[in-house]
Parts: sequence; C-alpha cells; structure tokens
Amino acid sequence: MKRTDFNFEYPEELVAQSPLAERDRARLLFWNGHKDLKQDRNFSELPAILREKYSQSKFESILLIVNDSKVFPARMRCKRKSGGRAEVFVLSTQAENDIPCLLRPQKKLRVGEVLFSEESARPAFEIQSLEPPRVKNISGVPLLELLGADGEMPLPPYIERDPEKIFDPSLAALDRLRYQTVYAKDLGSAAAPTAGLHFTPNVLTECDQLGIKLAPVTLHVGLGTFQPVTTEVIEDHKMHNEICYIPSSTMNLLIEHIENSWPIVFVGTTSLRCVESILLKAEGLEVSKAGGQSRLPLSASWKLRQNEIKEKLNAVAENWHETNLFVRPTSENLIYRPLCGDGIITNFHQPESTLAMLIASLLGYSAWQNLYKHAVTEKYRLFSYGDSSLLLFPDAK
Repeated sequence: MKRTDFNFEYPEELVAQSPLAERDRARLLFWNGHKDLKQDRNFSELPAILREKYSQSKFESILLIVNDSKVFPARMRCKRKSGGRAEVFVLSTQAENDIPCLLRPQKKLRVGEVLFSEESARPAFEIQSLEPPRVKNISGVPLLELLGADGEMPLPPYIERDPEKIFDPSLAALDRLRYQTVYAKDLGSAAAPTAGLHFTPNVLTECDQLGIKLAPVTLHVGLGTFQPVTTEVIEDHKMHNEICYIPSSTMNLLIEHIENSWPIVFVGTTSLRCVESILLKAEGLEVSKAGGQSRLPLSASWKLRQNEIKEKLNAVAENWHETNLFVRPTSENLIYRPLCGDGIITNFHQPESTLAMLIASLLGYSAWQNLYKHAVTEKYRLFSYGDSSLLLFPDAK
C-alpha cells in the first residue's frame, strides 16, 4: 500500500494544544470490531464498558497491558554563539558523549559548534556529527540533571510551545505533569505513550474493583515515533530500533490469560509493539519482517504446544530486547492478528504515520477510514493531548 492511502483531512482546531482539566474527561470512541458497532462514550466509563462487554462470559479477569516508560524532558532550546536560535532534541540518555538527537536548524549548524542553554545561558552541547545528528554534553553536570533543569517535555511539533509566540510558564509546568502517565516508572522515553495519559487513580481503582488487572511492560519510545514515512510504498519504510522489556510478573499474567482465553487489551501502540515483538522472538520469528504477516494467536495452538510455548515465553522475560517492528497493512482486505490480545486503547494518530498504519492493520483499512471520518465529524480532539478510543479487534481475514 502507499503512504498517501493513510492521509485524511481534519480541521486544525481539532488538534489538541493542551490537556483537559481532568485526564479521564476525555471522550472515548468505543468500537466493537466483531459487530462493527461504535459508541461515543467517556474515558471515565472505560472499566464499566470493558466489564459490560465481557459480562456474558465467565472471565476471571481482564488484562490491560500498559507501557510504564517515563518521559524525560528531552527538548533543549539553545542559543548559538552568533545569537541565533537552535534546538537539541535528545533521543537517549544512555551516554554523555555521542548522544543521538534531532537538531534544528540542522542545515545551518556545523560540527564542533557549541550550543548554549537558552534557559541558563551555560554551555550545554558540542555538536559531534550532523549525519546522523550527535552531540556531546559539555555542561559539567550529568545529562539527566542538565535536561531536568533546562529541558522541556518533548511535545510533538503540532503542539505550539514556542516562547516567541506563546509566553506562559504555567504551560511548561502543566506539560511536565500531564505529558506523563500516572503509572510511569522507568525513565527512558523521548515521547509519552499517550494512550495512557487518560488514566487516573480513580479509573485504576475502579478497574481493580471490577477484576481488570494492570500489567506493565516497558518500551522506551525513541526516534521511530518521530520518523515520518517518506517512501511511497509503506513496505519500504525502515523503523528505527527501540528497546523493550517484559517482567516475569507480566509474562505470567499473559500466559494465564492466553491459556484461559481471557481478554487482553493493550493500552497504546507501544504496549502492543513491545509484547508482539517479544512474543515473535520467543517463537523464533524475525521481527523486522513480521509486521505485514498475520498469523494465528498463540491460544489457537495452546493445547497442542502448551509446555513448549510456556518455556519459550518464560525464556524471553526479564531481558531487554531490540525491536523495529512495523505493523502495517499489506492490502485493504487483510487484517493483522497479533499473537495475543483482543483490543487496544489508543488516541487518534497523525495522517501517514506508522501509528495510523498500525491501527489500520489491526482493524482493517475500511474500518479505520470509517472510524477516523467519524472522529473528525464528531469533533473528537486529535493526537497526543487528544481524545481516546477503545477498539476491539475484528476476526482476521
């Protein structure tokens, strides 16, 4: 399929520029893929919707897989020695030298140039490379300390926070609080797993009371999230590597729910990509080539291969893995069925993005088109700070 197949029109005023006053006041588009039925609901109703949907069956629990990766303030506004403005967007905090990043304006910058923090005026970075962009921390303090003091939360460019256009210090403080999930734990993401931004302690408490369990995985969001698809044919797009991890406690819950055919719902595309990547590796499949090929879920062969599957899944838990999984449709008629999982909670994603392609792959291309048209018509708030959806997967074709 072509990149332009995933374009859609929307009015700019639907792009959410700030979070709602309360996280769980977001709207929720609920779509039951088995019946092709949709409802306009509220995110605070999520626990009741899930329990209502599965009330006809004797499931002991419903499992929500959440990405507990924590966002660091990755964006640093800088000044050049000439007085011009620049920006360093740090993509990883694993090193103090040779730090992968995005640079602006990259074409005007030069190797060896020193960039000064706009916030504190101290020397912050020396440019080591432009292709690919790499910088060295020269501030005299550890990178995380530097970013914590002078950095900003790494909001996407469609959320306007340019101080020359908008001067409101309260927005920066709000972003630090709200561009982070309430269950974030493991620092390492250069962007928020935004599907989880709507959860509140009250929603989590209600989930627990209704037998809906939360299980964490970790995928540190990196360059792949920001990298636009530039190839005409989407299969030619190359995803960058990100690292992911499933703890044994979560793997045991996954095994229990797969074995008993109890519902598993992913909170966000990163949670799905994490679990799918590691399960593919457990099955000995090449992750980089797997995203366009649908296969039977593990539950389909559980009785025949129970001990073998359990052994393989336990073997990959508690280890960090690299993934460049790109789930995308190979035609308008085929649906991608993950190795486990019954649905996904997710925001509405940008046109022509890998995230929009992933959702279209899970739902079917025409269903994805219809749901996004509905969201625009009904004036759902779009993208990172926008509204949410609960999408239950249809049967694969």
